[in-house]
Amino acid sequence: RSSLTCPHCLKQSNTFDPFLCISLPIPLRQTRPVCVTLVFSSKGQRYLRVGLAVPLFGSLACLRRMVADEGKISPDQVILTEIYTTGFKRSFFDDDDLTSIAESDIIYAFQAPPLYIRGGSARISAGHRLAASGALSSEFLNQADGMVKILLLVCNAAGAGQQAVRFGPPFLMREDRSVSWDQLQQSILSKLYYLMINGSQAHNFRVLFKIRVVGGSASYSYLNPQDGRPLYHPAVDRALKLCGSGGPPHVKLIVEWEHRIKDCLFGNIQEEVVKDSESVRAQQQHHVQQHSCTLDECFELYTKEEQLAPDDAWKCPHCKQLQQGTVQMSLWTLPDILILHLKRFRQVGERRNKLSTLVHFPLMGLAMGRHVVKRSNCVRPPHGWKQQAHHRSEASRHSLDFLYDLYAVCNHHGGMHGGHYTAYCRNSVDGQWYAYDDSTVEPVPEGEVCTRGAYILFYQRRDAIPSWSANCSLQGEHSNLHYCISSYQGQTNRKHTKKCIMKRVLEYSLKVLLLSISFQPEISFLIILDFV
Repeated sequence: RSSLTCPHCLKQSNTFDPFLCISLPIPLRQTRPVCVTLVFSSKGQRYLRVGLAVPLFGSLACLRRMVADEGKISPDQVILTEIYTTGFKRSFFDDDDLTSIAESDIIYAFQAPPLYIRGGSARISAGHRLAASGALSSEFLNQADGMVKILLLVCNAAGAGQQAVRFGPPFLMREDRSVSWDQLQQSILSKLYYLMINGSQAHNFRVLFKIRVVGGSASYSYLNPQDGRPLYHPAVDRALKLCGSGGPPHVKLIVEWEHRIKDCLFGNIQEEVVKDSESVRAQQQHHVQQHSCTLDECFELYTKEEQLAPDDAWKCPHCKQLQQGTVQMSLWTLPDILILHLKRFRQVGERRNKLSTLVHFPLMGLAMGRHVVKRSNCVRPPHGWKQQAHHRSEASRHSLDFLYDLYAVCNHHGGMHGGHYTAYCRNSVDGQWYAYDDSTVEPVPEGEVCTRGAYILFYQRRDAIPSWSANCSLQGEHSNLHYCISSYQGQTNRKHTKKCIMKRVLEYSLKVLLLSISFQPEISFLIILDFV
């Protein structure tokens, strides 16, 4: 039954539809772990990796606020970047999508120092952005005595281009844009002296390294040591224009060292070692355990009341106006054979994936009474509707009328672009579970029937199971099958009795399996072939 309720007059419209199966949604985890390395601007820059539980969907503005809260700083001071083994790759801004960051990406968050302008200090605000012309806002940059300062993110690499290998910790500088090459080189060296094993040798080289601008253009752009003001290079202007909203404008620089100079000054130094906070381990442990749920939770999500979107507004027949009504699905009657389809495949925008959530389902005694709608005199099914279980009392909701036992599971292995189907079926003769995989059939313990690959579940109402079946909980000595087997053990015409037994078993098994053909013929056909 589909119920649509008007939020204004509270009138309810009910639609009854037959179903071949029930497609159950699977509850989703709402967060995922992301590790971010904080780089504080205090003296002797401190590094700390933290673990954050970020929403599955959203913008980078959310991550920026979470980082700021973790570091106890203002969100406007946070610069988010991704770093590869070759150096800086990209920066993140508030309009970017959270899905652009993978869990394995190496993310750094730099704390920009507070600005000092005429009249005292001022924090960076979201409004201090680039002007329409692309030039930096005078409110944002320090302009005292003609000096303009910009923020530089710097990392060191041995080699050049894609062959470069990063070493040492990245750092942030706030530099006068009009400095000469020698002054810029000395400022960089002052940040690195504590890493050098032979700092005195640095004075023997006129040009110690090359400086590459990241994001300045499609091709590599290097600052020219011969320029009087290298930070006025066009690549620096282009990099500043690429800065979006959220965080202060900045330029990413990769300092490329020749291997011989790097080895002479720094030895065999590698990437920095960053201390992990407790939150890293806590978030990884919390999320590494793949999400699991129960079949009851899937039913609760299926029958959850939802409000229509504005574009789906419904014209209430009583109010005569478009209303964002609330819609709710519920079960009015239940069949003898209950087929449950777990919705493991989903698509969000351009992304498609398969859910590997472990859904715990019972093999025996699935109680459906709590999921069947409670009847009232004011709600009646359409004329001629089958009155199955309609007049049963509430006391019978936990009787055999609403108890189901599992007899088969269809499993899907693989992903969106390909996969393989297998099946688990309970034999009605010996009551044991078997795994069917193409031409291979082998016993499987009951404890291994519930897996992350379970896709379609086949249940049978307990009071509809024939008494001769080994799956029947009401079987006794006088059941048909038991009688046939007993006769087989005592009769001389065993060939005839054996045919009788196999005929009964095959008739029942085919009857049960054929009921599922109308749901998904190709899967049912595979199961039947496996059975035969």
